[in-house]
Amino acid sequence: MYTEDSVQELKRKVVLLEVAEEFAIFTKKGINYVAKCCFHKDNTPSLYIDVANGRYKCFGCSKSGGDGFQFIQDKLDCSYPDALRYLANKYNITLIEEGSQVYTIPEWKNKTDLSDKIVKWFAERKISQGTLLKARVTEGMKSMPVGGGWSDMNCINFNYFRDDKLVNVKYRGKKKSFMLEKGAELILYNLDSLKGQTEAFVVEGEPDTLSLIEAGYINVVSVPNGASEHRNNLAYINNCIKDIAHIEKWHLGLDNDSNGRKLREELAERFGKDKCDYIEWKDKKDANDVLKQYGIQGVIDCCSKPVKFPLEGAFTISDFSYEIDDLRENGLNRGVGIGLADFPLRFVKGYITTVTGISGMGKSEAVDEICLRLTVRHDWRGAFYSPENKPTELHYSKMASRLVGKAWDGPNKITKEEDRVVREYLEKKIWFIKPEKDFSLTSVLKSIRDLQVRYGLDYFVIDAWNKLEHKENDTNYIGRALDELALFCEVNKLHCFLVAHPIKPEQDKKTGEVRVPQLYNISGSNNFNNKTDNGISIHLNRATGVCAWHILKVKFKHFGWLCTPEYLYDKESGRYYSSGIPDRKNWITGDFNTIPNELPLESSENFITNDFESDEPIPF
Repeated sequence: MYTEDSVQELKRKVVLLEVAEEFAIFTKKGINYVAKCCFHKDNTPSLYIDVANGRYKCFGCSKSGGDGFQFIQDKLDCSYPDALRYLANKYNITLIEEGSQVYTIPEWKNKTDLSDKIVKWFAERKISQGTLLKARVTEGMKSMPVGGGWSDMNCINFNYFRDDKLVNVKYRGKKKSFMLEKGAELILYNLDSLKGQTEAFVVEGEPDTLSLIEAGYINVVSVPNGASEHRNNLAYINNCIKDIAHIEKWHLGLDNDSNGRKLREELAERFGKDKCDYIEWKDKKDANDVLKQYGIQGVIDCCSKPVKFPLEGAFTISDFSYEIDDLRENGLNRGVGIGLADFPLRFVKGYITTVTGISGMGKSEAVDEICLRLTVRHDWRGAFYSPENKPTELHYSKMASRLVGKAWDGPNKITKEEDRVVREYLEKKIWFIKPEKDFSLTSVLKSIRDLQVRYGLDYFVIDAWNKLEHKENDTNYIGRALDELALFCEVNKLHCFLVAHPIKPEQDKKTGEVRVPQLYNISGSNNFNNKTDNGISIHLNRATGVCAWHILKVKFKHFGWLCTPEYLYDKESGRYYSSGIPDRKNWITGDFNTIPNELPLESSENFITNDFESDEPIPF
């Protein structure tokens, strides 16, 4: 696949009429253009181009489409990537392969004579000229955003190098204004300092990096974009994976505030908490504050006494003092919802949700629905170990239908363009696990962990438990395996959706109806009931078509409550809905799809009863 920027550049150039004129001679007819069709033998002009809407249609052979890319696919009988390449050649546009993005390269000027004003500014922060020279800090004029506009000003230049080549620059201007070089690659600051090192310090700003250098530490890097109260953009980790793979121990010295502690947790999840500890900056916010207040020895004291992450064993209240402070200030982590009407359960990373149900009742469909909603609503990225959905291309087709709101095949099927949009959307959001060694729980979790380190995941799916290779299958083994799974989720801050089949269905002796499986009906008995955090049983009434999602267990009351919401299943889109007519909104683009005529039309209010943008309230 090609990068979105290069494809969009090509799209801005492509004009349908210009493309079509390579294969037919058009004349203007009213506001449209007409020609003898180039798709079939045509004696009278029957191929029309609607310039205003960018569409073409032949009234002789019924060939029709929406843009120049589709026209080339139809004319040359080629794939969408082939059409991209054909038109890129026509319009002289360079398509960039995904993963080989071309970044802006700033010009490196070896200007080390800093002005007195800049030197004094750093001196006030106890950072010497020698450290500035080591870090190759420079200054220069740059247009910076000021008060809604732009103004040229003299800036401090923090230069980002990889292999001694300038990759990016962060400019610091007046009133603490910052800007990175536009279009340049995001990497860690002072990255080359990690060459030949087995340990590394990570801080939150360039002055903090300089503070550690001032104290004699050379193996220190900084994140380029600070810390956020929301999800942090860790693209710089992805871009530096090969440069930091050799680091055996990470000392995380992020800022002493809620955002800094949140970033600390996210970095520890990526690197692995077993490879991390963290630095406490006394009663100050960061390393530079410590340097200013307590001098070099103060920085050394902090860095020489790193704190271990509490992974296992017994702890005191003081081990969780920061977490308790954040909990008091920011409230409980209520998790995230999926926007499905009447579904109260919210999901938090670090826990297990077990989904059970009789074969054919829709367990896998329900899990896919939940996961894709998490991806679209909250940008959660996930990995699927799902032999129940093989082959993978079939699993993908079901995901595409859910995302677009249309069937994969049939009269109202997904178009090539919609398929392309889905592929690009899911490319760095969803991964499929197929371990090379074996299909044991350990191997699957290793693959997930590798993905977590490289890309950053939020959840993973095991569908189903019996599709893993188990050397044992007794109650004690299942208990140990579920403990391993729970610890993995907690340490790596991932939510696991575990699909597990129940034992032989039970029938009600009075009514003859099949009973809803409970968590203790899963093979392995009470271990699944006791060790999972949340539990759902999917049960379909085949007579009415109503699918009940029985929420059997909720870890904490602020995650949701026990209840049984009921849904209908839309075969066209593969989505669940509660009432009215199905939601056919394209979840990626936000467009509404045409509803097939055979479905009963109801009011617009009913149409958005299950609107994807809605959120469920928490009644406590």
